[in-house]
Amino acid sequence: MKMHYTLECDQEFEFVVLAINSHCKAYKLCWNLNDALLLNFEMTDEHSITDELLFPRYKTITESGAQINLLANRTKRGYLIPSQKSVNYFLVIKDDFWCDKKESFLIKLRAINDILLVFELDLEKIKNSDRFIIHDKKN
Repeated sequence: MKMHYTLECDQEFEFVVLAINSHCKAYKLCWNLNDALLLNFEMTDEHSITDELLFPRYKTITESGAQINLLANRTKRGYLIPSQKSVNYFLVIKDDFWCDKKESFLIKLRAINDILLVFELDLEKIKNSDRFIIHDKKN
């Protein structure tokens, strides 16, 4: 009789993800984020899940070294996170001091008129949360 083993391990993420509902285009949302949070988002390579699933991506690095990526949830071919179809964008924030900045960051985000709703995702409860892992190419 064949034995089958399944490896189960919890993945620990070194980033947080904020879900954003907004009706504006990604470039306008980036402009609003740059203005309100004094950031400098720039369009970068698309975030690819498969060869067919490519999502627009904007990236910035703050003065304190935090990396923030804005990812669209929808393309014509599908969703980045299918269980979150009502979400338009995700902010993937990699910051060692996020806990200290969280409240003021969320207050500034909620003050932007084009943002309808912002909430933090619980990555442990989302099925495809590994799709938020971004692999930047090193030159």
